[in-house]
Amino acid sequence: METGLDLSPVPAAKRTASLTDVVLLFAGANIVTTTLVTGGSLSESFSFLQSALLVGFGVVIGTLPIALLARLGPRFGLPTMVLLRHPFGRLGAGAISLILILTNFAWIALNNVIAAEAMATLVGGSEWQWNLVVGAIAIGVALTGPRAMALFDRLAVPLMVIVGLGLTVALFGEAGREVLSRPGTGTLALLAGLDIVVGYQISWSLMFADYTRFQTSARSASLAVFLGMTLSSLWLMTVGVGAGIAGGGNSPTEMILGLGLPLGALLLMALSAITTNFVNIYLSSLAVKNLWGGAPERITVLAVGSIGVALGLFSPRLLDRYAGFMELIATLLLPIVAVAAVHFFGRIGHPKDVSAPPAWSWTAALSWLAGVLTYQNLPADLGATVPTLLVTALVYTLFRRLA
Repeated sequence: METGLDLSPVPAAKRTASLTDVVLLFAGANIVTTTLVTGGSLSESFSFLQSALLVGFGVVIGTLPIALLARLGPRFGLPTMVLLRHPFGRLGAGAISLILILTNFAWIALNNVIAAEAMATLVGGSEWQWNLVVGAIAIGVALTGPRAMALFDRLAVPLMVIVGLGLTVALFGEAGREVLSRPGTGTLALLAGLDIVVGYQISWSLMFADYTRFQTSARSASLAVFLGMTLSSLWLMTVGVGAGIAGGGNSPTEMILGLGLPLGALLLMALSAITTNFVNIYLSSLAVKNLWGGAPERITVLAVGSIGVALGLFSPRLLDRYAGFMELIATLLLPIVAVAAVHFFGRIGHPKDVSAPPAWSWTAALSWLAGVLTYQNLPADLGATVPTLLVTALVYTLFRRLA
């Protein structure tokens, strides 16, 4: 079977992914406990209503740039990392690939840790044993390629939706009424809370073309990404807010049990870890191929997945560092999104051919640096997301004009 790690343009005969396939891939990747945790991270500082509004605005703001960039998949038929060679140069895209590989190891490990805790609570056994089981399933699915992932999601996503509906009913039923009425502490500024939500959505940005390149319509690709990401995030982040208020703990298992939800909800954690981790493994493997074109495909997938599993085994408290990890993700990726959007859709450039990228782009590198410095140095109460996007886009436009 093909793993789908070929970096060459997808031929027309293989562009068979439907809108439903891509919606389910993105939704399946996003129906995960980290989405719940993101909503729960707002629960202490804000009331339920305030948090729900932040989720609504943040999800849309964070998803729109990715949905825009998703149009590049059908347009060029190339994966994200190859497309990023054009604005950033081959060396710059290589650096981005390395960022993706390293951060995805943490995502894989984090999801395995959450799933292992959930399954150990649900059916017994040790967490390290379940970590191995969940990791092995994710690696196995990733080895079979994007088509198998889509087929897996057709089974897994509806099942997770059913379990998620149980979460929603419990939250808005009798047991959740007290939760929904609690005020927040105001520890975080409103715009800082918005940054958390946007940052989580942006964490998916480096997969904007990896699946849409198997589609034929740019419009369908953009719509599929927007629907898959927004619907799943709006739902699960909102539920996560309530669960965070009820549980008061950092562990998603404690959040769910604290609200008195059925134990079957723990199955959602295990399934969601699988659906998101075979995507993480696939993306990291593409990044490895971008750095080393001769990397054996199956060995690459196996190695990436195994390193993620090992990190989870040796770092069981990764969830304690979640907030700092999200800030790092947003700092690194927001400027990349801004540069790519201006490069491919701005008035300057508008490339029709990406077959001959430069070795290096100082304009993109300096623009990325300007965005990083903007995010890191703005006061929290001003919010960093929108200023970072704007500063990066303006600097890159200015440098392109000068060049």
